[in-house]
Order: sequence, then C-alpha cells, then structure tokens
Amino acid sequence: MFRVSVNHVRRVVIGLMLLMLLAGCGQALPPERLIELTVTSSGYEPAEIEAYVGEIVSIRFRNRDTIAHALMLELPTGTRIVAAEAGVDAIMTFPINQAGTFRFACSVPGHPEEGVLVVRPAP
Repeated sequence: MFRVSVNHVRRVVIGLMLLMLLAGCGQALPPERLIELTVTSSGYEPAEIEAYVGEIVSIRFRNRDTIAHALMLELPTGTRIVAAEAGVDAIMTFPINQAGTFRFACSVPGHPEEGVLVVRPAP
C-alpha cells in the first residue's frame, strides 16, 4: 500500500505552482501608458489624449480647480468614472482592447468639460 504524507503533497503542490509561475515568465507583459489629464475651471488639458490597442492605460486625473470634478470615460467595455476633490489627484486604470475615439466628460451636473481618447491600432 502506498501512503502519501500531507507534507509530501504540500511540497508537490508548491513545486507545481513554481513551475507554472516560471513557465509564464517568458510571456511579455502588456505595455503600460501613463497619461496626465488636468482639469481646471477652463476644462481638460489636454482635451485629446491617445493610446494604442494592447496597452494598459493609467490616467492620472489631476484636479487643479477649486471645486470637485469627475472623469467619466465611455469605453466599449463600459463606462469608467473616477472623482477628485479640489486639488486632489485620482488614478483610473484600464486595458485598451479596441481602436476608436472615445468620449470623456465631467459627470458632475452642470460641468461642461469634455474631451476624447483616441485609440490607435498597435504599432
């Protein structure tokens, strides 16, 4: 009769997990892009930002106004929203899977700020 101890099973499982981790090391990570987007009483700066399909995008939303603002970005995968009080920065991160032009705007009622994210095919 063959008996297996708990410690032996644990070592085998840990070894398999390490092998799977090492096997994945040869895969390249998606490129990352950090975009700085500032909002003031005059609107978004810049009003047009760009990225490429396949990237992981992080938008640093910098509120340099004296009132709260929000950034609402309409993507094919759904609407993303991040808010920032006056003088505060916020981060929004998402993958880019499709080329196109996508609208962003302030979701606070009465705030007219808007712009576009232009996503180009991967270079």
